[in-house]
Amino acid sequence: IDLHLLANRNFLISSTLYFIFGFGLFASTTMIPQVLQSLYGYRAIDAGLVLGPGAFVITLLAPVGAQLIQRGIIHPRVLVAISPVIVSASMLYYSGFTLQTDYSHYALARAFQGLGYAFFFVPVSVIAYSQLKPNQNNRASSLTNLFRNWGGSFGIAFITTVGERRQNFHQSVVGANLTSSSPGLQESIHNMTAYLAQHGYSQADSVKAAYLYYYSQLEQQTRLLGFMDCFRIIGWITLAMVPLVFFIRHFHVSDKPSGGH
Repeated sequence: IDLHLLANRNFLISSTLYFIFGFGLFASTTMIPQVLQSLYGYRAIDAGLVLGPGAFVITLLAPVGAQLIQRGIIHPRVLVAISPVIVSASMLYYSGFTLQTDYSHYALARAFQGLGYAFFFVPVSVIAYSQLKPNQNNRASSLTNLFRNWGGSFGIAFITTVGERRQNFHQSVVGANLTSSSPGLQESIHNMTAYLAQHGYSQADSVKAAYLYYYSQLEQQTRLLGFMDCFRIIGWITLAMVPLVFFIRHFHVSDKPSGGH
């Protein structure tokens, strides 16, 4: 690994973009199945189908982005400025979901996220190699892969740690405002107890089951809030990439393909 390549401003910015890209993509790809399986009761295959539209959009549109750049229709910096905005908007869209959100909304959000990433790969690669010598391409490739994978590792660690902490935070806040003497809670438990008693439960079992039901609802709601906070944070971090575009040095886009990565 040749860290001296980071002295090149365009390569440094591209490496940073790759890190944030890996952070958001791996974090969301890990988090979405967790949300769907733990809170919505999806099977693993159903959760995988939610991720499918994003991959389809990337596969379909990434070549379009490459052609737009190669034919000089649009400069890579423009696409790099637009992509984080789209990805950030998709993350903020995720952050507004509830336990009643259905498959179509999650699939649409994932496709929207894929739209942003589809126009990210090629322009960032072009920018990364724009001011490097041909004999530096192989070393640059290993370094961009490092930053992308490093970002992915940070993303997975982030949602694992922050998601749990945000859930604990929301549970403490909601629990503090939902005491056993709360009229609304007492009324709901009374109605649930009466319902269970009518269906064969004893009075003691009915009360216990009612409390357990509402505690499980509290856990589900606060866990969802923790996940939604993670989506929101990822969205703002992704959006913070946009100002980096203004620091990219101007370069001429060659018709020749850039070095592989």
